[in-house]
Amino acid sequence: MFGLLQPCGHVLDDELRDQWRSHLCGVCLALRDGHGQLSRATTNTDTIMVSVLTAAQRASQTATRTAGPCPLRGMRTAEVVTADEPGVALAAAASLALATAKADDVVAEQRLGLAAPEPRRTRAASMASRSLHRRVQTVTALDVDAVLAPLAAQAEIECTASDLDALLAPTADACAAVFAASADRAEVPDNRAPLADIGADFGRLAHLLDAVDDREADRNAGAFNPLEASGTTDRDALDRAAVLVDRITARYETLILHDDRLLRTVLLGGIARAVRSRRQALVPGAFADRCGAKPVAYDVGWPAQRPPGFPPNAPYPPPFKPNRKWYERVLPFAGVTLCGPALCTDHWNHCSDKYKSAACGNCDGCDDCCDCCDCCN
Repeated sequence: MFGLLQPCGHVLDDELRDQWRSHLCGVCLALRDGHGQLSRATTNTDTIMVSVLTAAQRASQTATRTAGPCPLRGMRTAEVVTADEPGVALAAAASLALATAKADDVVAEQRLGLAAPEPRRTRAASMASRSLHRRVQTVTALDVDAVLAPLAAQAEIECTASDLDALLAPTADACAAVFAASADRAEVPDNRAPLADIGADFGRLAHLLDAVDDREADRNAGAFNPLEASGTTDRDALDRAAVLVDRITARYETLILHDDRLLRTVLLGGIARAVRSRRQALVPGAFADRCGAKPVAYDVGWPAQRPPGFPPNAPYPPPFKPNRKWYERVLPFAGVTLCGPALCTDHWNHCSDKYKSAACGNCDGCDDCCDCCDCCN
């Protein structure tokens, strides 16, 4: 689970946007209260979806409480899902477990030569791994070993395997364990088997799309990439991804669910958008054939001329590259939103990549994605 799902205000109505924020903030605060302030950094959108998934399987209404002001909510209070809700507890446990696995993987890649030597990164990952392992041992909402054991074998598999299915298997097994645990926490045993299958396909999909996104950077850094190792083109990877989306969608319809409006939008809509956006970003004719020509998957900069429909009042080119990942948006978004420019001047909203007018005095009637601090990130 790699932060594949990135729901934003323009795909959610007001009610669903509030529900999503309630789950997101609930998981973040549960991590803080249960495992310390720094644990909040392990929160990611895929594990928030696990909280939504668990709630959708339960007939009872999700319990909420009023949380205090938070800078990421524009210093506003909010109704958040309580920490003792089964979905929030599971999502917090999954966040910690997956962060632990990621830190372990960085250390293993350095040890086995699967990435260029980075002593500082290795030391930081080792320290994070020890700290996260201590925290994750206190988790009771998830069988942590079922998640960590397959992921611990990932680096060894990468040293020997060249088959794409084998390279994706550890992520599939780990995600299957998390999704199946959702049925256990919701006390809907009939959902366990289909959710394990959905989780496995979700893990494969997330790993595939992550490999597509990172291919060029991995090649330049001399790091392992499953698509490079297996001789898979980006086009073939996205064809596989589309099949996985169809399989997840078909199995979803077999689940026993109650109010699944948010889950359907976040999960099914999210994976479809993730594959579609990468298909649209592919440069025509830029794919390598099997003879080893260099594939180029994405535009690396803005075109020389202002594209049709680009806001006429916005400076061009923008001060950032296109197709940024979510973590490349966080600091610019926080700086603009929390430090004054968004209030006083026209500015770039680094969540939506839209050019916005000053917020002060213009907060009535806002309805665009991420206007007036309504972004769900």
